[in-house]
Amino acid sequence: MSDKYEEMKSFFDIRADSYDEHMAAILEDYHNFYTNIGAAFQNTDKPIEVLDLGAGTGIELEYIFKKAPNARITAVDLSEEMLKRLVNKYDGFWSQIKTIADSYLSIDLAPHSYDYIVTVMSLHHLMPVKKIDLYKKLRETLIPGGAFVEGDYIVSAEEEKRLLNEFYQFKKDNPLLEDGEYHIDIPFSEETQIKALKEAGFENINVIYRTSRANVVVAKI
Repeated sequence: MSDKYEEMKSFFDIRADSYDEHMAAILEDYHNFYTNIGAAFQNTDKPIEVLDLGAGTGIELEYIFKKAPNARITAVDLSEEMLKRLVNKYDGFWSQIKTIADSYLSIDLAPHSYDYIVTVMSLHHLMPVKKIDLYKKLRETLIPGGAFVEGDYIVSAEEEKRLLNEFYQFKKDNPLLEDGEYHIDIPFSEETQIKALKEAGFENINVIYRTSRANVVVAKI
């Protein structure tokens, strides 16, 4: 196996200590980006159920707890090291946070069980077919009236095509390479993202924030 694409869990385990600083350094308009993740949540004191996919160190939870201080978080991530830092960071909320060290592609999710599903800077590691399948799964997991919140990188349609072609060419020589298992960066264009959400059955889709390289999308049933 070439080292062009690193195994996902190992990639993030070894970067857990520096992950927060790395994101603050590379993400354009970092504070406003995460503020808008929080803005997707209604102000409430209710113990709403929130599923955080690819939670990492939980940067977004700071902004979610500001809007919903009693939220119950289920944080899913392949990297145990990332989740350890999430737990340490939010030790004051320990009774509200459940962590699952596993792939969100394979875990069982009960239908209509979460008020919100959020994923931040994670789904760009998936190829289009897997991402659409996941969108469909997440739609079924939301309660009626619930919301899916996605904050991620976006690229132009031309860059999206180039990255996909590059991956497919590499995969010809590495047939065991699977997205979701290896660290692959292939963001959608915003047009493809919205089309995929519609294909998955979401109807009320709003881009509430964007920069030249990232956006925050809220999708409802």
